[in-house]
Amino acid sequence: MPEELTGVRAKLKAHKEASAGSRTVKLDESGIECTVLNFINHGAWMRAHRTAKGDNPKAQASFVAEVVRFEGEKLTLTDLTELVPAGDMLQLIGEVFGGKDGGDSEGEPGKALN
Repeated sequence: MPEELTGVRAKLKAHKEASAGSRTVKLDESGIECTVLNFINHGAWMRAHRTAKGDNPKAQASFVAEVVRFEGEKLTLTDLTELVPAGDMLQLIGEVFGGKDGGDSEGEPGKALN
């Protein structure tokens, strides 16, 4: 029987469970509907960094390829670099790394869709 988590581990597990599900983002340039998970564990970011071998922009793109679905399909890193417009990619990076609150650093509403 698994050991019951207590303390901070229990809080983190509760947060993960409360954050289950996903949100939909419509890309401004291409109009493609994307699905972004509400909870993305740090392991996905670590895998993206290993793939990128120290290249931060490539790590971001690899992370997006790992955690975003494009109208239900998973795209490869090559697909992203060759087929997705730069504006859409920057929008997705903002969605994935910028959170889901929809506000910017000045407290102004942003483009997040939830």
